[in-house]
Amino acid sequence: MYSLYDEFFSSPRFYKTGPRVYVISDSEYKAAQDRQNAERVSHLENVRADLLDSVNKVEAQIVELQTSLPQAKQAIKAPVAEPATEKEASSL
Repeated sequence: MYSLYDEFFSSPRFYKTGPRVYVISDSEYKAAQDRQNAERVSHLENVRADLLDSVNKVEAQIVELQTSLPQAKQAIKAPVAEPATEKEASSL
């Protein structure tokens, strides 16, 4: 006999579906691969541009520091006279 239990579990909306398989032609697959490769190349070019920008910034900092290096060496060779400490000032 036909029961409500049978209708509940035999309904197609409660069946579990498996993974879907899409069939495409070889030319569509090749076109999809070409698009994906173009996206990857574009991304890698952007990464390269960012890295080159970083390298240029580092090189500019190196040049800036190297130009101030002789001044720093001279400052180390000729020490500045230190001001009198509190003990020396109070004893005078």
